[in-house]
Amino acid sequence: MSGNPIVLLTPWTTAILPTSIPTMTGVYFSPQSCRIKPARDHSPSKVGKAMKHFFLIALLITACFNARAVPQESRPPLSKDEVIDLLISNTPSKIIVSTIKQYGIAFKPTDPVLNDLRKAGADKAVLAAIREAWHADVPKPLGDREIRIMLAGDVPGENIIRIVLERGIDFQPTPAYLQELRNDGAKDALIDVLRAAGPRPFSKDELVQQLTARVDQKWLAQKVRDRAIDFEPTGINLTTLRNAGAQPPLLESIRTSRRAKPFVAQAGPAPRSSPPLVGGRAATLICEPSDHDVPVFAGANDLGNVVARLRCGEHVTFMEKAVSPPGIDKIKYGDGKEGFVANSFLEFTVATPGGDVTAPVATYRPGAGYTPEARREKVEGTVKLSIVVDTQGNVSDVQETSAPLGFGLDKNAIDAVKKWKFNPATRAGDPVSVRVMVEVSFRLQFKTP
Repeated sequence: MSGNPIVLLTPWTTAILPTSIPTMTGVYFSPQSCRIKPARDHSPSKVGKAMKHFFLIALLITACFNARAVPQESRPPLSKDEVIDLLISNTPSKIIVSTIKQYGIAFKPTDPVLNDLRKAGADKAVLAAIREAWHADVPKPLGDREIRIMLAGDVPGENIIRIVLERGIDFQPTPAYLQELRNDGAKDALIDVLRAAGPRPFSKDELVQQLTARVDQKWLAQKVRDRAIDFEPTGINLTTLRNAGAQPPLLESIRTSRRAKPFVAQAGPAPRSSPPLVGGRAATLICEPSDHDVPVFAGANDLGNVVARLRCGEHVTFMEKAVSPPGIDKIKYGDGKEGFVANSFLEFTVATPGGDVTAPVATYRPGAGYTPEARREKVEGTVKLSIVVDTQGNVSDVQETSAPLGFGLDKNAIDAVKKWKFNPATRAGDPVSVRVMVEVSFRLQFKTP
């Protein structure tokens, strides 16, 4: 049978297909109304001929009514395969773009993923919508218990202040709570920061993240009332939250919650060291002049149970960062024993510039070229990379920290930066390896019309 490709309906496609789709010569099928109608520019004879395919039409109608029985609000974010299905089904670009904006995506638009979508027929508008729909995880604000645990674990006050300024808090510090922290050893600087902080309002992305993690919605609704929101509860925003799993009581709390200005992360005191992103790295225990040794705890959430005390300057192995509370790292010490310490006691082989560590200076920086695809699509932007510059001035461990530009530009940026050369960073005149951030910008000097 010739004609347009058949579109198979699923419980979610009726919410996103166009008002009518051509099923065969002279006939249009409407998934929204589950009706068949002749095209305006086709003769009745052609319509009659098309209607002979009764079995196919009956199948489409059956699939349509089955799909309409499923609430559209239950639609989760689109997977990569679902977007490809829409593309190869010749769904109009505008429909795909509006669907992505409404439901979001459940995959990271890396360079290979964007290439796969481009091969499936994605145009510039669809690719742009996919890039805009992807959001990195929103860091959770600190809770009152996490701050108590960090104080009990001897985490330096400047490190706690930095985390509060970067992530905010999810509660309103009362005078009684602040006095309890002071009794536990909190300095005036931390007390002043907490007193001025106030609870961080929920963003839409944070609520979606909480719903995806399947948190208790009764608890979440109360938190929304306590913390407020930083966005307008418009129809499309509420639909996005409903699609993520929000139930009516939570949606009502969001509708009636007070609005607040979005939280803006601030730069706090620089941490003494920056842990590497992977485990198995050597570290040295460092101490303040007032410290006699370093306490090692049995668990990240059991900071009252000290299982060992290690001497300052002892070498250990960093294993991983604790999920909660922040500022606590898992280490291996002695004859393979494991425990947890405050990360302010750890100094890593790979340092960060600042204090007595000078920054490396680039001596050779070849540029990154455009790919033909990126030039044709007139793509511009900046690729942000985290790199390690070793004691010889060479680049290693290149990691992209920004959303991908696609069209091969990210790979070109990484390949170019790996060729860069530096005068290495130094500490007390000796070369040291450091991790730094660099950027590679792509700008079209002569834009084609």
